[in-house]
Amino acid sequence: MITGGCLCGALRYRAEGEPKLQGLCHCRNCQRLGGGGHVGWLCFDEAAGTIEGPTRAYATTGGSGRTATRHACPTCQSIVYGTAEAMPGLTNFYAGSLDDTSLFKPTMAIFTRSRPAWDDSSRGLTCYETVPLR
Repeated sequence: MITGGCLCGALRYRAEGEPKLQGLCHCRNCQRLGGGGHVGWLCFDEAAGTIEGPTRAYATTGGSGRTATRHACPTCQSIVYGTAEAMPGLTNFYAGSLDDTSLFKPTMAIFTRSRPAWDDSSRGLTCYETVPLR
């Protein structure tokens, strides 16, 4: 089980079991979202997660060309989790929101076509130029 939440603690989550996937996203949206070269995420079946507290959703066109929706705390504005049309039935919890960040073990990197030259964080991971669609 993993647990996590936002900066102020108003938005919390837990997810049961093991993540289906975990990795780094180098798309331009995630770069802007996180203020760096990538964002880390852990992907769980939607039914495995429980969200508690208010959220504010923001939908954009993701790197796949399909809608990606990110959920933030309306108080502190921390982005905590997201969903993507390209990955139906799954919830992506952002690694920075984990209570225990040592549980994050990325195995893949997506949208490496947008990875900045200075970000070598995905060295040794399985890399995809875009997203491997299901």
